[in-house]
Parts: sequence; C-alpha cells; structure tokens
Amino acid sequence: MFFAASCLAEETKSSPVVYQRITRNDPAMSIHVITINLHDSQVTPRVSRGGPDPDGEGPWTTTLQPVSEIAEREKLDIAINGDFFTALATKDIEGHNTGYTRGKFATPEGLAMTDGRIWHRTSAQRPFLAFSTNRNAAIEAGTEANSTNFAYSQIIGGGQIIVSDGNTIEFTSKFATNRHPRTVVGIDRSKTKLTLLVVDGRQPKLSVGMTLHELSQEMIRLGCDSAINLDGGGSSTLVYRDPETHRLKVLNSPSDQKERSVADILGFTVNAPMPTAN
Repeated sequence: MFFAASCLAEETKSSPVVYQRITRNDPAMSIHVITINLHDSQVTPRVSRGGPDPDGEGPWTTTLQPVSEIAEREKLDIAINGDFFTALATKDIEGHNTGYTRGKFATPEGLAMTDGRIWHRTSAQRPFLAFSTNRNAAIEAGTEANSTNFAYSQIIGGGQIIVSDGNTIEFTSKFATNRHPRTVVGIDRSKTKLTLLVVDGRQPKLSVGMTLHELSQEMIRLGCDSAINLDGGGSSTLVYRDPETHRLKVLNSPSDQKERSVADILGFTVNAPMPTAN
C-alpha cells in the first residue's frame, strides 16, 4: 500500500515560492517540493558551475563543489544539484574509489549556460532545461540551444525527459526501474510555474527513493506538463535559505550522509519573504 503519512505545506503571503514536505510509508518516502512563480520579478534563476574552468582549452570546464558552497558564493536562496557529470580520476591508480571530492576537475554531460554564455557544449543529443530572458522556461533536447522562440539566459542539462505533454515516458533500464534518490524539475503548461522535487533514497527507514516511472507520476500529480530528471543518487541535494537565520541549510537527507560535490547547480535568488521549510 502506498499512501501519504504526513504532508507539510508552507506558504508565505506574497511570496513567489511555496514549499511542501511530503512523507509516505509502505514504502517509506521523504519528498521535498518547491514551486516557483517564474513570472514574479522577485525571482531570478541562475545556473552556476562548481569552480572556475581549471584547464582553459582542455577537456574540463569546472571543478566539483558542494551545492551549499556554490549557492553561498552566488548568493542564491534556493539551489539543487544539476547535471550528470564526469570527474577526473574518481579512482586512484590501484582502482580504489576516491569519490567526488571538492576541487576535482569535472565537466557536465550536457549543455550549460550562465547569463547567456554557453560554457559547456555537447556532441550528443541530451535533454536540457532552459530559461529565457522573458522569464519563461522550457525543456528541450539537442546539442545546441537553437530555439527561435527563446532568447536563452540560463541552461542546465539533464539525463532524461520523464514527462512530455502531460504524459509519462517509460524507461526500462535498471537505472530507471530501481528506486534511487532523485532530483527532478518540472514545468506547467504555461511555462511559468516551476516545480523542484528532491526525493531521498537508499535509507530504508526514511526513504527508499523512486523509479523514474514513480517520479513522472509524482510530477504529473503536481501539475507538471513536462519534467526533466537531473543527476541523482548521492548528488541529490536541496539547499534553502532559512527566513529566520538567513543561512543556507540542506533540507533533504543526502544518501552519502553529507553533501556530495557536483559540477553545476540550478539556483534562484528570491527578493521576497521565504516560507519556513522544516
């Protein structure tokens, strides 16, 4: 049986941000949802790389950093981990896994743009989430940002489009059908309401995670017409600026029991009252 055990929703009057914590059992689920009104001028999206380009014309375009550190540096109020990525020497010469640690040379798998400047390109057809200068958002796929309908300002790549035209897209790989921590972004039909969702996983008492099919159903339930799956697993992280202390805090429970350093993030500045998030 799959049912809601508790649901916490917070909304601050006049805020363009709504936060919701959803918990379920059988199986255990811990889900964090933030919805954002993109047409509110008090909200500004921003894609930020981990660290600066470490090798100029070389193959690497960023260095790994924890989500909260990137968000603090960029003065963001909300941030999630971004694209899947490749990092230098994640295993040492003896084959031991050295992990995704701060400062490693890295590059995202898909397109990346910040403030209208593309800083990573891809030769593969990959999905991406784009924000326009007129405050709309779109989920597309390709090797270049070629839309004639958009003047792009920010782009972040992802792994799979899991909702299209309000319908689920089925995947059969083990990655898709096993439950994992996930990070996903969805857009409503008007392309003005953005939904961020982070579900914890690999923690049986707290949350087992979701399959891509479960994730797509959840995004449709939340009113999304399209949705893109970002990097997940140990990378899944949601940071949020506490409206009382004004400090960033990690809202979810990363499966590594600490933040994993990542290649890029999607964040937002919010020049309006923020709802309390517990």
